[in-house]
Amino acid sequence: MPEADFYADPFIYDVLHAPGTSDDVSALLRIVRRHMKVTSQLTFLEPACGSGRYLIALSRKGYSCTGFDLLAPMVQYAAARAKELQSPAEFFVADMRTFTHGRKLKPMGVVFNLINSIRHLPGDAALVEHLREVTRVLAPDGVYIVGISLCVYGIEDPCEDVWEGARDGTRVVQAVQYFPAPGPQDRDERVVSHLTITDSLGRERHVDSNYVLYSYTRDELEATVAAAGLRVKEWVSSDGRESLDPRGPGYVVAVLELSTT
Repeated sequence: MPEADFYADPFIYDVLHAPGTSDDVSALLRIVRRHMKVTSQLTFLEPACGSGRYLIALSRKGYSCTGFDLLAPMVQYAAARAKELQSPAEFFVADMRTFTHGRKLKPMGVVFNLINSIRHLPGDAALVEHLREVTRVLAPDGVYIVGISLCVYGIEDPCEDVWEGARDGTRVVQAVQYFPAPGPQDRDERVVSHLTITDSLGRERHVDSNYVLYSYTRDELEATVAAAGLRVKEWVSSDGRESLDPRGPGYVVAVLELSTT
């Protein structure tokens, strides 16, 4: 089975992740409403936007939406998909750590980054670089909404998730195995992905890929956020309905704001 970067195929990535987009966007707006008034003037920015599915959905609700990704094929796909779906969302190619360099962006009321995307950054210093970039575009009363799986070293076992999606005769199933980081001196969680892709003629192919997600305990994340001039305003459940005080491992949403100290 070939070893490949699964993110390099925007169509397959989008087919796999499109299910649940509407629910995720509803949850995102629910979280936003906990902290500000939502109007058609609200501006959204998504770093590491991938195929642009969230921004396209938000823009079709009337919000001003901008996104960027490091991979040019993803950005090209997102722009083409937006045009196909008559979405005014805008996209550009940039690194999460330098996305304001040489570029003037309007103040953003909401910056958001869901489903562990910030954990692709290779360490605390890289996250601080990214967060400082966010502070340069975040409106004074804006929020940065970050979805992240927090860890507790030494108590988590390897686990597996299965995701699937289908569109235009193509069906994609992803089995993902997660091997938790061993501890504070080695915070790399290893991820092994296996894709089964079936086309409209029933032909099947398989793609394996491996990557690393950098791990954060609650204390580690809060300290890194503070080093960048932000603070956690609220921890909230992924559906946006409940304020949390996370102490164990699991997926949560951190609502960040500019620090006043």
